[in-house]
Amino acid sequence: TLFRSCAQLMAMGAKKKILVLGSGYVSGPVINYLSRDPNVEITVVSVMKEQVDQLAKKYHNTTPVTMDVFKLEDKLSSLVKNHNLVISLLPYAAHAFVAKKCISKKVNLITASYLTPAMKELQKSAEEAGVTIVGEMGLDPGLDHMLAMECFDMAREVGAKIESYSSFCGGLPAPEYSDNPLRYKFSWSPLGVLFNTTQPAKYLNNGEIVNIPEGGALLDSVSVMDCFPGLNLEGIPNRDSTTYAEPYGIQSAHTLIRGTLRYKGFCKAMSGFVKLGLINADPCSLLGLEAPPISWKELLCHLLGIPHSTSTNVLREVVYNKLEKDTGNLEAVEWFGLLEDEPVPVAESVVGALAKHMEMRLSYGPGERDMIVMRNDIGIRHPSGHLEVKNISLVVYGDINGYSAMAKTVGYPTAIAA
Repeated sequence: TLFRSCAQLMAMGAKKKILVLGSGYVSGPVINYLSRDPNVEITVVSVMKEQVDQLAKKYHNTTPVTMDVFKLEDKLSSLVKNHNLVISLLPYAAHAFVAKKCISKKVNLITASYLTPAMKELQKSAEEAGVTIVGEMGLDPGLDHMLAMECFDMAREVGAKIESYSSFCGGLPAPEYSDNPLRYKFSWSPLGVLFNTTQPAKYLNNGEIVNIPEGGALLDSVSVMDCFPGLNLEGIPNRDSTTYAEPYGIQSAHTLIRGTLRYKGFCKAMSGFVKLGLINADPCSLLGLEAPPISWKELLCHLLGIPHSTSTNVLREVVYNKLEKDTGNLEAVEWFGLLEDEPVPVAESVVGALAKHMEMRLSYGPGERDMIVMRNDIGIRHPSGHLEVKNISLVVYGDINGYSAMAKTVGYPTAIAA
């Protein structure tokens, strides 16, 4: 029905109205793609006035609206009602809020984010309202699912079974811009990247379930990824891979892992920050708006339980010992200026402050580009007994002073789905 109604709209020459929520890095490619069709009218909504105005100026048939969707719920409801489709590019936690509005106004919704438990709970009410909600339509999740399913379906057609599935993906700086202790750069808030390093993970390896507890053990579960030897990559498991056996229809697989790619050295450097207590999401009163300014040196002294007045040389020695005398990790801490008197940004938590600090130190400069790398390895057992190993690779570079690789590979699939 969704496709039929869209086809009817196009055949009649009627305008299809699409509401895009969010004006961040992905919105450019999404609106670029949608605005190629003269029958599509776009409304882009964000709290960032400058960003929405710029998008409206750059792309045809695009109207800017500056508002906070959480504070102006009635206005959001009426905007949803006046459109044929909503694309939410807001942070993933906001999607369920938007989805409820779409369900109540009987308007379809697309997002690029993982389907959260809060979204899955809306299945029944979406069905009852006759509303289609499509999630996981970006890169990872998104293109990874599509490339995998295409391969699985082809295998099933010839009566073959899937014995193993390994899928790794990463957004990275292009190799020539990876010259920092993390070998990494951020095109948006690093908070998610920092959080992910302390999350638990679960995967299937040769018939055995492997559980990695939260708290940083993930960084010790790193493996060398030799799929592109010239790129010097490493991989870590991502979330619970075992949940994909059923939706993928590959219960026959003895190995099932989905993971994140980084340049070699990322996990080792991050493990140093974990050891120093810097990846801590608990509220920290020392960093609040009302608190007196505090330097990174003083904060580290606090975290290590030594007086704030401790000299830099003594602090360096304490940090070195806490890092189990790892010179590389100490150099990373010094590179980020964490032993110096630079003020810590105001934040709710220590990891929040570190994220803001890293965003300043590790953002892309003019003329610098990013890269995404995805690699799927699939073991297929044919009826003859022959084991075929299929590799699917995707490498995309950002456009210098244009769209980033991440924005393109997340944004274009989302827009195509619309």
